[in-house]
Amino acid sequence: MRAIFKALILTAASALMACGGGGGSPGLVGNPGAGGGGTAPSAKMQLQIYAGSSGNSAQVYTISASEKTARAKVTLKDASGAPLANTIILFSESGGGLLSFSPESKTALTNSLGEAEVDIEALSINSFGATTVNANADVQKSDGTVATVTASQNLAITSVPVAGVDPQVAATSLNFVSVDPSDKSIVIAGSGGNGRSESAILRFRAVDKNGNPVKDVVVDFSVVPSNSVALNIVSAKSNNDGIVATSVSSKSTPTAVIIKAGVNGRPVTTQSDQLTVTTGVAMQRGFDLSASKYNLNNDISGDSSNIRVAIVDASGNPVSDGVPVIAVTDFGRVGTSGRGGCTTVNGICTVEYQVQNPRPQNGHPVIVTFSTQVGSGELISDSIVFTSTSVSQLDLYSTNTPVSSITVPAGDAKCKATVDLLVGTASTAGGPSGFPAPAGTMVEVKPSSSIVTASVISGSPTADRATGRTTIQVQFDLKDAASPGSTSVDVVFTADKMVQTLRKTLTYPACTPV
Repeated sequence: MRAIFKALILTAASALMACGGGGGSPGLVGNPGAGGGGTAPSAKMQLQIYAGSSGNSAQVYTISASEKTARAKVTLKDASGAPLANTIILFSESGGGLLSFSPESKTALTNSLGEAEVDIEALSINSFGATTVNANADVQKSDGTVATVTASQNLAITSVPVAGVDPQVAATSLNFVSVDPSDKSIVIAGSGGNGRSESAILRFRAVDKNGNPVKDVVVDFSVVPSNSVALNIVSAKSNNDGIVATSVSSKSTPTAVIIKAGVNGRPVTTQSDQLTVTTGVAMQRGFDLSASKYNLNNDISGDSSNIRVAIVDASGNPVSDGVPVIAVTDFGRVGTSGRGGCTTVNGICTVEYQVQNPRPQNGHPVIVTFSTQVGSGELISDSIVFTSTSVSQLDLYSTNTPVSSITVPAGDAKCKATVDLLVGTASTAGGPSGFPAPAGTMVEVKPSSSIVTASVISGSPTADRATGRTTIQVQFDLKDAASPGSTSVDVVFTADKMVQTLRKTLTYPACTPV
């Protein structure tokens, strides 16, 4: 019986030795491998995270996203407390996937003290949160089997600079990031509106020597040239992304400015791209109207003219995009059903005028009036004047008298004589002395007798932009007029397929070519 009891004691002792000894301590985890044959750890592993160089022995539980010198360190000892050298340690992360390891293999070999370490850092400048760093190693036990031991430490990653480091010192550079509006242009004070801004926001980023953002850096701002714009934020602190912003507002003068940024108390500065302040409010003397055609055909519905509206400010710069211009008229139609005017782009917009009912009577001009308002509420406006006449209203005039008979003067040595006549409409009571023919009207003079021939040598087709009757010059050839006489002559007006023919009397002298 004693022999059996002694054998059981020896068997238990052998099993304990095979397991590698007694248990671990808090924070030290050991797991036997598949061949472990027991629950007691064969080795003890300790994992700690440090910030800074290898000489820094202060364990940390938080690092910043901008930190580049953090490291995970393992100490591996056997069950008796002796260091285990030349053991491969495999590091890993479980949690948010926030870390990057160096070397990329995430492995290290323990030294004679049983120590091994790898460098760790945040995966990106925006890798904020909590994660866990793990380490494991396979350790051979005395019986030849392998046990896996592990250890871990939780770690927080924040945007806050390393504890104890002054953000003003950590920030080694400022970078200009952006400006809003993106076109880097604002308008003069008082000329804002839809799509036009009188202020701009400029953003800079404070970074450390590795290019990572630094939070809570105090940055001061200034304007060059000074007082050219209003600096709304003189000093500000950077946020989690290292971003710090200021804003400026325009004054009454066009200019170009640069915003300078500097780390408070440090010789770390930068500057923005150039910001322009331009485009003031519309002004009356900068309101310009012009048209593609001024003398319209009252017989043709849809005969049209494109009216160009151009507006500049007091500096001669085009007003901002989006200035609304209203157009009104008493005759015909102007604009579109969606907009009775136009909206400026680069200070210009175009409105089409078309002939239609109601049509003007002879002697009534077509007046199209355009207007807009400036920021102060002042209305500025201007008008453009058209004539809209019919071929049926046309006749020949000498000064202000209708011509019923054309008298040809004596010819030159080649029996050629010229007569100047006016083409247009009749005068109206209290109105102008007649309107011009529609632009481009063709005029022909056709004598009935072959003794005299005629051709219009100038003034046909009729020119545009006339405000009254226009002149034509007719040349008569009298070479067959052996004696004075008279005949009838047809005067034909043609405009856009609209034709009117008037018959006149032609009186001519005798002429013998020299």
